Amino acid sequence: MKDFKSRYPHIELAELFSHFPRMTVPDDPALSEYSWEDCHRGFIGAGGLFLVSEMARKLELEPGMRVLDLCCGNSSSSIFLARHYGVKVIALDRDADPTENWKRTRAAGLTDAITPMKMDARNILLPEDYFDAVFCLNSYFYFGTDDLYLPYITRFIRAGGRIGIASPCYAKELTSEIGEEFLYDAPLFTESLSVHSPKWWRHHFEASRAVRVLECEKHSQGRNFWLDQIRWFVEECHPRDMEPWMREMVYRDMVMLLSDSNEFVTYLTLLAVKPGASR
Repeated sequence: MKDFKSRYPHIELAELFSHFPRMTVPDDPALSEYSWEDCHRGFIGAGGLFLVSEMARKLELEPGMRVLDLCCGNSSSSIFLARHYGVKVIALDRDADPTENWKRTRAAGLTDAITPMKMDARNILLPEDYFDAVFCLNSYFYFGTDDLYLPYITRFIRAGGRIGIASPCYAKELTSEIGEEFLYDAPLFTESLSVHSPKWWRHHFEASRAVRVLECEKHSQGRNFWLDQIRWFVEECHPRDMEPWMREMVYRDMVMLLSDSNEFVTYLTLLAVKPGASR
């Protein structure tokens, strides 16, 4: 590791590729027309379309359903959901430009299916009991640790509707004995405080009594999602050619993953249903 650090960002690509292998595109009909590159294009966090497609199946989406894509980024997930499942999507994000997302929606030929909106996840100005499903990739831990958030977001889901989350997680809860190199967002540490274990998230959801948890577990490919995302960044742009902020982010994740032989840092998927009779 010391040698690796000393040679970054000028380390040879062949060595980086040996540490950060590509994932194989899953045998999934919805992904059959997508290359490995396509599955990553447009996503900052790990998992990309691999996780979007998996969670869409678990949400049991059907044509005509109304879906809230919470913190949609540049709407790649929204476009995939609308295109392959025939759902109506509100593509909501606090920071992404809705006009740019609308341009992407038009280019995809999905103007009747996707409505981009600029809105904070904590201040949603939409009808209650409206959505059949809420989906959130790589963002829920930024605000969902608040004890009051799940009761809030479920106000917008109809009875019997589902919420699905795919997110970075720790295999177990963070303690003072955990070294800094294992911390998400090290050395800033702040984001690490909101990254929790599947056990913590299950209790957090169940304690709210706002939903019934159907699934909350560490993903079998969690570490591979992280490694694969690094590979994507490296293939897109060698670290020495990256913008400084991205080079630092990628380096931080590289050190975290190469230090983490016990898979402390991984991914979870969480699926829950709002109680009540479905319509």
